[in-house]
Amino acid sequence: MPRRPCGQAMAPTEPWSPSPGSAPWDYSGLDDLEELELCPAGDLPYGYVYIPALYLAAFAVGLLGNALVVWLLARRRGPRRLVDTFVLHLAAADLGFVLTLPLWAAAVALGGRWPFGEGLCKLSSFALAGTRCAGALLLAGMSVDRYLAVVKLLEARPLRTPRCALASCCGVWAVALLAGLPTLFYRGLQPLPGGQGSQCGEEPSHAFQGLSLLLLLLTFVLPLVVTLFCYCRISRRLRRPPHVGRARRNSLRIIFAIESTFVGSWLPFSALRAVFHLARLGALPLPCPLLLALRWGLTIATCLAFVNSCANPLIYLLLDRSFRARARDEACGRTGLLARRISSASSLSRDDSSVFWGRAQAANTASASW
Repeated sequence: MPRRPCGQAMAPTEPWSPSPGSAPWDYSGLDDLEELELCPAGDLPYGYVYIPALYLAAFAVGLLGNALVVWLLARRRGPRRLVDTFVLHLAAADLGFVLTLPLWAAAVALGGRWPFGEGLCKLSSFALAGTRCAGALLLAGMSVDRYLAVVKLLEARPLRTPRCALASCCGVWAVALLAGLPTLFYRGLQPLPGGQGSQCGEEPSHAFQGLSLLLLLLTFVLPLVVTLFCYCRISRRLRRPPHVGRARRNSLRIIFAIESTFVGSWLPFSALRAVFHLARLGALPLPCPLLLALRWGLTIATCLAFVNSCANPLIYLLLDRSFRARARDEACGRTGLLARRISSASSLSRDDSSVFWGRAQAANTASASW
């Protein structure tokens, strides 16, 4: 695309396709694409104020909530049920995600400038990519486990073992680490327009854009398809006799809430990122107004996606009576026993147990020290 003098604006209807020399995208949502200088553009008003505040709030809530989930499950006595493994790894993934949020909050507050060096830029970007992928795959694994437990209960019994659950989680982390590797090679410090410092962004390489688009399909779209298939089959099974127990229906409700929150948070970001990658590859020319909408949409979608990292503990707190009791006990510093066995909304493998209070503990209340 031929260059114009700085003072000459691009016609609002002229198609735009990112050139290889355009500035990179950074996770702060405040990147400065070079072509935007030719369009009537600007950042979201006061984004440098409320976006860092939102990131820091998500960091505080996510750090405390996910650490509490990991703490409760890690110190749980007795045999661990299948769902405990998935929930524990999901909380660990969210915990790794929220630890990067203060860095991105600082970058937003500084107008996109990254003050922490290239090493932390690559490491935090790698953590974001890896934990996002791990979260999507772990949720897909949980939906498959629910499908096997509800629809294929007898046939799937050899597959639903603690060894298989742990192996599945280990496989998820291996895939997530591989999916995050491109960020180590293609993300780094890139100069901000006007010589105002450097931002943490990706190289405008066609190879990286194509690879990112492929990874987006494999690590978000494919798990989403698997999840939808499993829950469609589960819904059909729940409408036929014999009916499953009330507690198991409640367990499906809380897992559906977790899945829906994840999809609702990450789907807008993933869809807009796919448009962004296609535009940079030259496959989707954009007029100037759509370019501005894409930039603002990505900023808002990034905030929504990042806030998801603190959502799961809040869902447990709202829907899981046992988790509320355990959280209250930990907050008050009590190590006494729960007064009674609580049927939990998050029970995933037994009708009268909870993610945080299982049948093994209820049968062994004399020695449990929750």
